[in-house]
Amino acid sequence: MAFYSYFDSPNLYPNKFDFHQEGGSPKLLDKLMQFIQERKDRIQQIDIAWYLFNNRVFYNFLKELVYGGIKVNVVTIPLEGFDPNNPKKIKFSRSNQYSDRTFSKYDLAKDIFSEHYKLKNTDEFTIRFFPHLYVRSPYVKKFSRGKLPYSLHIKACYITMKDGFASILSSSNFAVRDLVKNESLLIVENEEAYQKAFECFFKDLNVNAVDIHKFSRELNTSCNNYPLVESNNTDSASFSAPFYLDSSFLMEAKLIDLLKGAKEEIRICAQHLAAFNYTVPSQFHSKLSHDVRKKGVLGELIACAKRGVKISCLSQTFSTPSDIVGNFDEFKFRTPQNVKSFQEFASELYRCKTVSYFVNESVHSKYILIDNTLVFCTYNYTPTQFIYLDKVNISSFKEMPELSYSGIHCEVASHVVITDSKLAKEFASNFDDICSCNESKQVICCTEKGCV
Repeated sequence: MAFYSYFDSPNLYPNKFDFHQEGGSPKLLDKLMQFIQERKDRIQQIDIAWYLFNNRVFYNFLKELVYGGIKVNVVTIPLEGFDPNNPKKIKFSRSNQYSDRTFSKYDLAKDIFSEHYKLKNTDEFTIRFFPHLYVRSPYVKKFSRGKLPYSLHIKACYITMKDGFASILSSSNFAVRDLVKNESLLIVENEEAYQKAFECFFKDLNVNAVDIHKFSRELNTSCNNYPLVESNNTDSASFSAPFYLDSSFLMEAKLIDLLKGAKEEIRICAQHLAAFNYTVPSQFHSKLSHDVRKKGVLGELIACAKRGVKISCLSQTFSTPSDIVGNFDEFKFRTPQNVKSFQEFASELYRCKTVSYFVNESVHSKYILIDNTLVFCTYNYTPTQFIYLDKVNISSFKEMPELSYSGIHCEVASHVVITDSKLAKEFASNFDDICSCNESKQVICCTEKGCV
């Protein structure tokens, strides 16, 4: 029984603007493949749910495993969801040279999907698409990759062995044409508390996904419903998915309960921190009689700060509220999607004496440390993640009047909860290392007047 944690960072590479052949996290991919390679004689099956599956190195590695008798199932998003814009050259690790031609994420995924579509006897190596789209407002703008966003945001594996299993989560997409960011990988081996939830989630996901050979590009964007089933989520491992009723609400409730138990210190790290003072619309939920205004996970974080718990925040995005004193003209932060809500959250934090906030443009890891308890997530702390709506009905979109949508709003994501002092120290060290590097900017300090 064991927990393994690994971290990647742009600072580990000579040029942080390279696009690597091994994807956005070469070190993490190497650690994952090494873990599998060392156990391949015992592995029977590997189930993978990966948001952006366009990594040729990983795909070829999986093919070799299949030739060796291991069954592999991959679930990802349809090709339409891969970005076709801004093609770039790829750096090859062995030669240290760059490709002659340029590639987009779409090009790389299409190459893999086209090859796999032509393969015969693919029962032992399946690629399936989970085509669920999710929106909750007629005012949504056209998504950068496809017209509407796909809900499958998870990066997870479940490995079945002759004498055990492994549950794996990653913040990294491993996508080729992603820049290297601050990422993390967590492997849980033979810990029974994490087995059932992973095993059942992958079974339910595979049932609802469409095999590449049966998939049509002509998606019916007006219908995104799925038969509802009971999840096997526990306090140790939770999944949100459209086929698990209210799973996003339940995931948020578990996080809030964990935060309520904080005694001394909380570190929270994510690309986006935005789940604060948001509204759940009753018109799109079958059991709500009125709109619900929620303080959310970040509201509980503020409550913890007010009762004296030391809070440290780290994110990629930030927007400076007008009531924060200081000169931030030199800082150019990526702005959160909901600026007003974020600024309300940041203003509340600023009034607390026990809070520090750091911003780093390369943060992509998603975890919370609550004293000695790690909550490792595949999702950001945003309203989108924590809202479940089972009867969305949008006849047309303001900027896309030709489209309609009816169905379920829910992001596919996961977290695990682990209380282990060694693991907590490893993540605390990673958090502190990122905060102390030159690229990080401290925007709120643990003082009454804030960061000046």
